[in-house]
Amino acid sequence: MLTTRKPTGRPSWPILLLAGREGAGKTFAALSASASPLVGRTLYIGIGEDDPDEYSNIPDVDFDIVVHDGTYPGILAAITAAVQEPVGENPNLIVVDSMSRLWNLIQDNVQAIANKRAKGRRSPNGDFTISMDLWNLAADQWNDVMNALRLHQGPVILTARLDPVSVMENGQPTGAKEWKVQAHKSLVFDAAGVIEMRERGQYLVSKLKSIRVMLEAARPYPGFTVHKLWNDLGLGDGVGERHHATVNADKSGAEVPTASAKDHVAAAVKAINAAQTAEKLDEIETHARKLGINGVDPFPDTLKAKREELGKPAADAWAPSEPLVIADPGVTA
Repeated sequence: MLTTRKPTGRPSWPILLLAGREGAGKTFAALSASASPLVGRTLYIGIGEDDPDEYSNIPDVDFDIVVHDGTYPGILAAITAAVQEPVGENPNLIVVDSMSRLWNLIQDNVQAIANKRAKGRRSPNGDFTISMDLWNLAADQWNDVMNALRLHQGPVILTARLDPVSVMENGQPTGAKEWKVQAHKSLVFDAAGVIEMRERGQYLVSKLKSIRVMLEAARPYPGFTVHKLWNDLGLGDGVGERHHATVNADKSGAEVPTASAKDHVAAAVKAINAAQTAEKLDEIETHARKLGINGVDPFPDTLKAKREELGKPAADAWAPSEPLVIADPGVTA
């Protein structure tokens, strides 16, 4: 049976990427957004960066620093907990600083696994070659973070390094330079908006998913602030829910768990409680099915109760035909 929904015509809170050179002011611009009357609490998650305690002295800026242990599981748990935080009249703003450091951490972790396996050829620095299955694991871990952020029905600001790199042709540098975001290659595609900060005080909008601010090519944005961009995108006039058509490969046998079933269920239950339409519940159920958490307490009961509240029970109840593997091997529904 074909399931459809009508588009709302309203913009949703975007995931914004502030990509800039070292010292270009990425963290300053991100935390300055906490002063916007459009947002409530701001949660700052630092990854490999000094905590910006002094930035609390910026007029009207107010944020909380999320504490974690610096490991990948700890960072993912911190992001998931931030998404699950209660909201007031306005949505919470989540700032992750920086995604470049996160990708470096993930790569270091899979490199350690490759070295422990001690197979393949060593690189010039003495490390062993990272096999394709480990690169797939790294991509899965990156996607777990992005999927957690997509569940947030509020603004997200990510930072990353932006560096000039040599343009390669036939494996050789050409002498020409191009600007490249230093993170997983999908980050620019995943972000709804990309602001490049090649020099401090200079802002170049290179990507925006919006019909209110149409881009034919990258263009300067004089007087940029995140609040100004939000208003230009129409977010001050009303916001719709963020919908994302998630795709998830069937994953099993990972050497390092990518996310816990408990975190997935908690995030999904929060999304259910916040949903305002039966179509949104359908999307959440589809996503939960792909993650293998559809039959895990308290997900089914919460979904059923919300459907009854909205007056539209599911046409066909879905149930697993066999035990499902939930994130960690051996944990079954």
